Amino acid sequence: MAIKNPADRNSKDTQQLKKIGDNIRAARKRAGYSQETFADIAGFSRSYYTEIETGKRNVSILNIVKILENLNAEPNEIIGTVKPKK
Repeated sequence: MAIKNPADRNSKDTQQLKKIGDNIRAARKRAGYSQETFADIAGFSRSYYTEIETGKRNVSILNIVKILENLNAEPNEIIGTVKPKK
C-alpha cells in the first residue's frame, strides 16, 4: 500500500523505508539494470517498483525475496543490519 499521507508513518519507519529503497536502487544499478527493465524481470509494474525505491511502499517479504533473487543480492545488502531492541 502506498503511503498516502507521510504523517501516517512515524519518522523512524519513513527513514527505514527510504534506506531500504536506496539500498535496492544501489544493488539494481550495480547489476546494470534500468528501473523499467528490472521491474519487468521481477514481475512488478514500473510505478510500483519506483515507489519501492523511493521509500513510498512498505514492501512485503515475498517481494523483497523476489528482489534479492533477481539481483543476486544478500539480505543485509538491502535491509542492512537489524539490531534488537534492548
